[in-house]
Amino acid sequence: MAADHYSAFVEEAFIQPIRSVLIVDDDYPTFDEMLDGRIAEIEGKDRDTSKEWHKKPERIRKVIQNFRRPDRPLLVDIHDGTNVTGDGDIEMAAHLHQSDLLVLDYQLDKAKKGDGTIAIQILRRLMLNDHFNLVVVHTSEDLETVFRDTLISLLVPIGFDVSEGDRLAATQAIENAEANGDDEILNRLRKSIAEEQYLGARDSRDNYLRKIGKGEQPFSAFKDECMKAGWPADLHKVVARYLLDRFQETLKGRMYAGPEQPAQWSEAEIKYIYADKVFIAFSSKSDDDDLLSELLESLNAWRPPPSRLFLAKMRAEMDEYGVMAQGSVLENRYALAHWYRRLLQNDGKVRRWLISESLARHSEQLMSTILPRVEIFATKLVAAEANAADGNVDALNQRHFGVDLTKPEQGLMSEREHNAFAGSKPPEGWHLTTGHVFTLGSDYWVCVSPACDMVPTQLGADRIAMFGERLPFMAVRLHAVADAKKLSDVNTNRYVFIRMNAAVKTFCFNNPSDPNSSPNWQMLLAGDRGQFHDGFDFRVFASGQKNGRLVQRRHNARVVGQLRYEYALNLMQRLGGSITRVGLDFV
Repeated sequence: MAADHYSAFVEEAFIQPIRSVLIVDDDYPTFDEMLDGRIAEIEGKDRDTSKEWHKKPERIRKVIQNFRRPDRPLLVDIHDGTNVTGDGDIEMAAHLHQSDLLVLDYQLDKAKKGDGTIAIQILRRLMLNDHFNLVVVHTSEDLETVFRDTLISLLVPIGFDVSEGDRLAATQAIENAEANGDDEILNRLRKSIAEEQYLGARDSRDNYLRKIGKGEQPFSAFKDECMKAGWPADLHKVVARYLLDRFQETLKGRMYAGPEQPAQWSEAEIKYIYADKVFIAFSSKSDDDDLLSELLESLNAWRPPPSRLFLAKMRAEMDEYGVMAQGSVLENRYALAHWYRRLLQNDGKVRRWLISESLARHSEQLMSTILPRVEIFATKLVAAEANAADGNVDALNQRHFGVDLTKPEQGLMSEREHNAFAGSKPPEGWHLTTGHVFTLGSDYWVCVSPACDMVPTQLGADRIAMFGERLPFMAVRLHAVADAKKLSDVNTNRYVFIRMNAAVKTFCFNNPSDPNSSPNWQMLLAGDRGQFHDGFDFRVFASGQKNGRLVQRRHNARVVGQLRYEYALNLMQRLGGSITRVGLDFV
């Protein structure tokens, strides 16, 4: 359970923004069903009373009333989950994203006892849409079984790095044990590496082998079997990976065949699954159902970090006050008319550039109205957290993010990630511009020409006459810093930090070992006026020597990062200072 002070902010970020609830449960009455029942009464026909709600209407009524309390009356819709087409698609799935909370019965097909196929289909659909979805799986089945079945159905098979040599070593070890009279060793090993151990390995993919080596739960029984067999420690891990891979083969028919999504879960008393775009809480049906309170308990058990609360609050404020913020943007009628006139008067690539510029200005004005409300939320949260920390900030930070900043390695990594976030961002745009970091062969370069000179549609006639469709630009080669731990002059405006392939790379504007060295710069030409093809690929023409003559060679380049504008301007200024420096002849 989260501390009371934190739970209040979780509720404000995730629960209070809920406005609508969709209940998908074949035990609940639908509007069509109630109307059909009334028509049957009028016509003197028998009503269909096969649904469970006819036997316990008070429980159903109580659930709905909890969603319609005077302090927060929610819009409640009910679907009985019966519309399933021949290909297994859910007809009602089209409006799943229109509700803020989905209450989902696990067994929607009562003819198949304990079967959650339809519910699983719905959850998989939610994983693929573009909205963050809150779900409560509400079931009368065994909660542990429902949780495990749901979790496995949302996981993608992974590799356990079992080579052919590993397979032979594992099977040979087991066969040797059987030959020595232990006929049941394979059965015992299979029991010791089953569903619980498989999920434990998935939950700790980076260190489950370490847990096996130490005999920690849930691998203690497996460790005991290995010790009884007299196997060396290295063989324990080989056999474990082999058995985990074998067990996964038995699960593949139930597992998800789509793209893998980051997943977190808890098998404790309060169970939940978080899978990137969906958070799933689990609740047993009872006479005292308060699903919003149970959802809050599950969110507290998940304990989303403060940064996620900030973003959730921002989404909620955008939904709540977006229209008001939009109104303040639309007040600038003369500026808007000027922008729109430019959009209409131009076409093709010019219009594309103008639309990008116009949308950026609209979004900036919109967020300027929303962000102050989020800042109030963040200020209250940080103040409450600082008060609760009672001076032990590092312990609280470790609880939220799993990062111990008192350890040098983790402290260094936090600094590098901060620097990368502060100074760079994922690449964007449709043409080369100031701050784009690109690869040219094995080297990294950064574009340092002014942004106004890089717009493909703004080239002057004289430049087109001179260079044709090739866009001239200045670029500086970046020097990779081999050992970022030794940077003591990180604030000398020479370094850039860029996140690439889940790692932070550090580069220097000039020779890292010589602060006064000149940067390695070149005038390059970008093909097709610097426009990207196939993502962030483009062509570069660079001067070089061939047979004693100066020639231009064409190279394939790709943008892999982008500096934030102020950091790119810093490099532009440093380059300008280097180019315009006055050489003196002091001894």
